[in-house]
Amino acid sequence: MGRKFKICSALTLLTVASSGSAHAPPPAPTRQVVTISVYDYALVPAEFLAAAEGEARRIFRQVGVETVWINCLPKPANIELPTCYLVDATHLMMKILPRAINAHVRDRNEVLGDALVDENAVGFYAYVFYDSVQRVAEEHRLGHILLGDVLAHEIGHLLLGSRSHTVSGIMSAHWNGDELRRISEGTMFFTPSQSRMLRDRVDSRQTDSPTVTRATVSGSAAPL
Repeated sequence: MGRKFKICSALTLLTVASSGSAHAPPPAPTRQVVTISVYDYALVPAEFLAAAEGEARRIFRQVGVETVWINCLPKPANIELPTCYLVDATHLMMKILPRAINAHVRDRNEVLGDALVDENAVGFYAYVFYDSVQRVAEEHRLGHILLGDVLAHEIGHLLLGSRSHTVSGIMSAHWNGDELRRISEGTMFFTPSQSRMLRDRVDSRQTDSPTVTRATVSGSAAPL
């Protein structure tokens, strides 16, 4: 049996058969924009991280949502990035940690990431645990693509809520051999229904949600 891995509210790698085949949906017209400030505490190689962000960007473009990734740490030399400190409805924060530090996931090495989502299914802060992602990527020769898909999965939780896991696709709770094959092929996407929901959620967040700060955010974690 294969090793189990989790991702997202917790994304888990299981040896369970998945249903259906994954075919890339036709790209949707891009309308909405979501900005993500990235704090790389794991010191991921710059080119590797840029490639992973490009993979996540490609996945969101398939649903008509453009993502802008701002690398805030390490801080670029001689460049002020005031937008790094902004968090609001469509400006989210992603922290790439060397390893999990929260008590509910730190002893579960199958967990690849986490997302903080409140009771209204709204979230602003997501986390990736790089040691676990790196281990799985090396074991299955997935390179930067796995990190990119984990980034997309966790941002998906912030936009869709913690109860947004699906049987198949990028928001699948359990990433097994079939899901890892799709990741390697670049064919892990949001389902059509979640694609529509994503566009609707981003539209509503653009008009209805105020700017927030760390002090105003509370919620439950959605481990990957």
